[in-house]
Amino acid sequence: MAREAVCVNREEKKRITEENIIDAAYQLFSSKGYDLTTVADITELAGVAKGTFFNYFRTKDEVLVRIQKSLFFSEITQISEQADSPFTPKVLSLVKELGDSFNGNRTLVRVSLQQLLSGGSAGTIQGSMQAKVDALTVIFKKAQQAGELTGDIPAEEMSQTALKLYKGTLMDWCTSRVEANLGDQLMEAFRIFTRGIQR
Repeated sequence: MAREAVCVNREEKKRITEENIIDAAYQLFSSKGYDLTTVADITELAGVAKGTFFNYFRTKDEVLVRIQKSLFFSEITQISEQADSPFTPKVLSLVKELGDSFNGNRTLVRVSLQQLLSGGSAGTIQGSMQAKVDALTVIFKKAQQAGELTGDIPAEEMSQTALKLYKGTLMDWCTSRVEANLGDQLMEAFRIFTRGIQR
């Protein structure tokens, strides 16, 4: 019994340490920018030794991917919990909030896309993408069952297309020389997309 308590405490401590590292990285990436933030900065703010960082993440890039994944799934969870509200406004709200969360952090988005394109950790990235498709598919299926979306297109195909549209809009925003609001751009792209799949 005592051994179980020690294991639980150890696992809880690990979880808290990892969350502290992620929170510190997010604060620093947002305030200093990704390029100017060092692992030493992150560990200092998180209150952990530099070596501890590498027990959880191999690189600063991995922390960035984890942050973006957390933001995405947090928004998806909120949409799933709003079971009774119409699909389209929920999706438009999701992409607007995601875009707004990255607005002013072009470097963060660029680094994330570079990691995606480099294929350095292709298995991790592919797994993350599939998890996003799976989460979105649940929402698209619910909307089909509610009669809001066409049943002619499989929900998984809608999810894959939505994710491609999302990544394409991020890429366009990152490479544009014009200062534009990412949330607004995503919302406009998804407004057109959702029109095409409505029943």
